[in-house]
Amino acid sequence: MNHKKQGTKEKKVATYCRVSTLEQKKRGYGIDIQIRDATLFAERQGLLVEKFYRDEGESGAKENRKALRQLLMNCKAGEVGVVILPSLDRLSREVRIAENLFYEFKSLGVRVLIADMPQYNGERKDILIRQIFEAIAEDNRREIIERLWKGRQERIRKGLFPGGNIPYGYVRENETVRIYPQEAEIVTHIYTLARRRQTGQAIADELNRDGYTRRNGKSWTQRQVCRILRNEELYREGLVHYGKVLGESHLAAILPNDS
Repeated sequence: MNHKKQGTKEKKVATYCRVSTLEQKKRGYGIDIQIRDATLFAERQGLLVEKFYRDEGESGAKENRKALRQLLMNCKAGEVGVVILPSLDRLSREVRIAENLFYEFKSLGVRVLIADMPQYNGERKDILIRQIFEAIAEDNRREIIERLWKGRQERIRKGLFPGGNIPYGYVRENETVRIYPQEAEIVTHIYTLARRRQTGQAIADELNRDGYTRRNGKSWTQRQVCRILRNEELYREGLVHYGKVLGESHLAAILPNDS
């Protein structure tokens, strides 16, 4: 009969999943599919996944991800002994970041398995193959970014909105965008308060007291106010660099004067 020593922790098998904002929109290799692939792989290895760490809407080129950070903390605490990746590029799409993470897992005594690389065992030849796949993933990411950039530039050349998130104060209308008066009023209010040297938190508090809500109906936060303030050049110049705007070409007319 196998007895666990008193005072020792049972190390868990965990899975790390990630999907970027772009992948979410395309509804491609989503979190649910990744969980399924990792779970089936674990079963074939005679393992049971006890915890899933999920980063949704996070780029593979970003190092500071909430779920990844929590996974590393739990590995350092000795709670996780095996990490299963549904695919290598879920960990990162940059060679440097991926290799740093593999080094950290190894230094913590954590074994990493990759569902779509079932023969991977961390040996020298496996590491070489892994690094080749990491380089391919990084190159693919750069190619996607370049293709998207060219597509947006072509839309701009045709006088169309390039796509992506609509800046606060504007609303999409068919292939173009126009100023949205209700949001433009809030933008004006934010800049008026900022010129009175109010902090981002103070501005957010005043907006909430006055009954203003964000586009999603939630309360204003310091972070959201600062994001608006960082876009002053956009509001001054308008979306002329991004595509056509119906009616007024920019918000300069409704922003408070510096005088």
